[in-house]
Amino acid sequence: MKIKPKTTYITRHVILFFIVAMSSLTCNIDHGIAPLDGTLIATVHFRGEPPANTQGIYLTVAPIFPPHAINELHHSPNSLPIDQDSVTIELNLPMGSYQAISLWWYNTETKSNLADVLSLPLDPTNSLRPLGFELTPSSPTYTIDLYANWDKINRDAAIEGTIYFNGPFPENTLATAIAAFQYEPKEDVQYLIYLKSMDFSIDSSPYKYRLPVRHGDVNYLAVYWLPERANLTDFRTLGVYNNSSLPNQPTRIRLNENQIISGIDIHADWSKAEP
Repeated sequence: MKIKPKTTYITRHVILFFIVAMSSLTCNIDHGIAPLDGTLIATVHFRGEPPANTQGIYLTVAPIFPPHAINELHHSPNSLPIDQDSVTIELNLPMGSYQAISLWWYNTETKSNLADVLSLPLDPTNSLRPLGFELTPSSPTYTIDLYANWDKINRDAAIEGTIYFNGPFPENTLATAIAAFQYEPKEDVQYLIYLKSMDFSIDSSPYKYRLPVRHGDVNYLAVYWLPERANLTDFRTLGVYNNSSLPNQPTRIRLNENQIISGIDIHADWSKAEP
């Protein structure tokens, strides 16, 4: 059944948007008791053509990155128009500081994918952390240009295989995922920058997966697990794809356009889920 692009859709799935930043959130706009007296004005410049399975795109703002609480995220109430080369959107926000701005794409076919972060501007003066901004009574408006390249989420290849778990899923499982990265991520923000695709539908053992990715190199393919009521550092790596001849090194997978590579199996170890 297709899920319509309403706020309820985002509430259900935006947890997958920030899960790589070690967070178990839902998304909501927290109006609270303070007036929404600041304004973010974002002009989005699109490059290329949206994939045929595009359902919409949202502007998302995080006061803290990674987020800490349920009601920290703010998002545009409706999808941005995608039939234009550029579009300007205004988002009312409470006065204060915000640590990240992003564009989140969603499609008609799958659950939210962390690689669906279509744009996340970074600050070159702050160790390439997400670019933040501040709204104050003396400066109540912040203006920014965002650049969204549709090729980033135009996944024209795929990796297939089986994930083998060495036991049953823990009862406190919130999500189990397989993720493909351009390079091995070592810091929080790199989980978004290097991410090519992520699938959260893993729910059985063994599990046959098919992960759509954009052609090119996948240098790190891994299985992740997050427990219920997780803290920000509770996302755990259960297994990494590697060649049997080099068991301690991630194996590169090179995909051509429209190519499907099969037989990419991963063994996931539940002992690595322990704190």
